[in-house]
Amino acid sequence: MYRGLHTAIKMTLVALIAGLISLWLNLGYWLTGSVLALLSIQSTKKDSLMIGFKRIIDALYALLLATLFFVLFGYHFLVFVVIVFIFSFTSWLFKIVEGVVPALVIVTHLLIFGQFSWLFLLEETLLVILSIGIAVVFNTFYPVPVEKGLQKDIHLIDQSLQNHLMSLADLIKEPKQFEANNIEMTKFDDQLKEMFVSIELAIKDRLFQRDTSVLAYMYLRNTQSNFLKSIFHHASTIHTYHPHAEEIADLMMVIANDVGLYQESEKNLSIINALLTRYRQSDLPQSREEFETRATLYQILIELEAFVMLKHQFHERNPHF
Repeated sequence: MYRGLHTAIKMTLVALIAGLISLWLNLGYWLTGSVLALLSIQSTKKDSLMIGFKRIIDALYALLLATLFFVLFGYHFLVFVVIVFIFSFTSWLFKIVEGVVPALVIVTHLLIFGQFSWLFLLEETLLVILSIGIAVVFNTFYPVPVEKGLQKDIHLIDQSLQNHLMSLADLIKEPKQFEANNIEMTKFDDQLKEMFVSIELAIKDRLFQRDTSVLAYMYLRNTQSNFLKSIFHHASTIHTYHPHAEEIADLMMVIANDVGLYQESEKNLSIINALLTRYRQSDLPQSREEFETRATLYQILIELEAFVMLKHQFHERNPHF
């Protein structure tokens, strides 16, 4: 909703500015300038720059191609159809297909005008460069609080991760809560997907910054979520009580409370290693059921270690995140 509001504001303003300037310059199809400008507004700065450049190149190419065909074969609708085919196909080959529709609008102006004129060709060229150029410049320098939005998304992801870790801790203690945790796991996945899309858009708005730590953070949380899925799968197979489950669940609660705190990862890794050592040295299980439960809990602890290690490695590579 927030991004949609800003996109609507940008589209409205560039349509107004491009239309007024085109009218002031007395361009014949000044209203088209408004349409071309608003069509060139994208949700992010990087997309606007790349697509705007492609549209200008494609429009100029269309003007050249259409002028050549109309002069040679006449200003007829069937000639226009041939131009549409050749232009669309070659634009696809040149990978500038984003400019096909705006460019063909300009070509229709040539068809309607019905004769060759250097002045009219210059006007159409000016209309394209002016309209798309205004949109690109406006979109590039339009103030968007990117960092504030990024921090909000990062906080929401951390909060979701924390809540799910706590839910998994409850599941390990009480296997009967499987259904509730299954719903929670699905909800968590959906939240991550939405937030990742939001962060990817925000990264594209950081036009003049090359900091890739936020992107690395996204991959960190995505990989950690896969470990949580694995832990959830293992936890759902536990059907009997075991004292190790209490210890692991309590550790998961500690890790959940430390989500986002780098200085705690080394401490948590030490606790996990101590537990693993103690479990390896403990007496062998007395029954098959106890063996299966202990094996599952051991695997959960290994997954938890990898979960914490990922975070530790991320902060070592990105100490100022």
